[in-house]
Amino acid sequence: MRMASKAEYRYLLRRQIMSLAWPAILEMISGTIVWTVDTAMIGRLSAGALSAVGLGGQLAFTVTFVFGALGVGTSAMVARYIGAGENERAGYIAGQAVLVSLILGAILGLLCNLGAVSIFRTITRDPLVASLGADYLKIVAVGVAFMVPTLVMNSALRGAGNTAIPMISAAMGNILNIIGDYALIFGNLGFPRLEVKGAAIATAFAQIAAAAVTFGYVTSGFGCIKLDIKKLSRIDLKLMGRIISLSVPASMEELSYSASRLISSIWINRLGTAAFAAHQVAVTAESMSFMPGYGFSVAASTVVGQSLGAKDEKAAETAAWEATRLSVMLMSAVGAAFFLVPGRITGLFTNIPEVGDLAARCLRIGAFEQATIAVAMTLSGALRGAGDTKSPFGVTLVTLWLVRLPLIFTVVFVLKAGLEYVWAATVIQYFIEALLMVYRFKKGYWKRIKM
Repeated sequence: MRMASKAEYRYLLRRQIMSLAWPAILEMISGTIVWTVDTAMIGRLSAGALSAVGLGGQLAFTVTFVFGALGVGTSAMVARYIGAGENERAGYIAGQAVLVSLILGAILGLLCNLGAVSIFRTITRDPLVASLGADYLKIVAVGVAFMVPTLVMNSALRGAGNTAIPMISAAMGNILNIIGDYALIFGNLGFPRLEVKGAAIATAFAQIAAAAVTFGYVTSGFGCIKLDIKKLSRIDLKLMGRIISLSVPASMEELSYSASRLISSIWINRLGTAAFAAHQVAVTAESMSFMPGYGFSVAASTVVGQSLGAKDEKAAETAAWEATRLSVMLMSAVGAAFFLVPGRITGLFTNIPEVGDLAARCLRIGAFEQATIAVAMTLSGALRGAGDTKSPFGVTLVTLWLVRLPLIFTVVFVLKAGLEYVWAATVIQYFIEALLMVYRFKKGYWKRIKM
């Protein structure tokens, strides 16, 4: 049989990466739209409502993704065993992770609901924002209980090379969220006008529906892995210990990122309600650029993990760099749009001139960080797919707490400068993060990790 040439191999590799990446990108689009629709519709109400939903959403998704990081270890182990041809073992691993995630999700949802009022009284001095935000978080907490197991199930599917089902479940949830927002925020289709509470109800219902679709698939046996409900009666402590040991650094990374984001949001809130609302709009707009980075991060994670399972380190390394190149190309293209037409983009999310103009200036600055975000995201995914969750955590810890937060603190409290300078600080942060991620990947420690 003729050996594939280098050009043919690269073409086939790109096809494999793209086949994994594009459903993940569409999934990210669906997830972003859930947030974007809330922001766009709430932005038509008031700056206070926009700030409340922004803070409430950050809090809900913070706790969700911190504990949903259990999926990182799950994905790495599933990918490794799928690559080695041990599909039944991969399914067992996924089932154990889902069992634990169901318990965690229920606990987190309850805590978010009970603690909503106290949390908002602590993080904001605006009584209107505190009241609206607490109402939002109490309701979204129901969705949190379902989001954690959904994240873990989706991670297992991605590790097995199936990025389509997570995309489908997210898309369905997104459609329901849009309909719910339209009906409940403004009182359309015969429903009462609930404003912020309506947005929360729509979001929670969308998360429940997405969880139902994903759970139905993983228990059906149609794919490479199947969850046998009968085997979920007890927790395999030894296995869960290994999954947790892989997931804890990823969870700490997410916690570190979320904590720094919350702290910076509180500091930015000191610039005024309009400035914070503009920040939320700009962040929402910028999240569109994360879609390619997320997709190629998922693809790199899957291919690297499965290649290592098949004992092919060279293929794993080549795939990681190829995914990074594709990610940089696409995110840079989105960055060009941020630079050229920022006002048109931010205008989709708010009709308040003061908020929209400031958000557009920030988004133009954010254009300069897109390529470095692409590098950091994709190589981080490659490292996690290999089971090296400590390196991304270490890099994140350094760049957030020794670069990002000190710079933002200096801008807000020392220089007393505007929101634009906060965004300039993040450009510096992502540049350093990309350099450190490249360094850690080139060291090659990830090749020696055993499952």
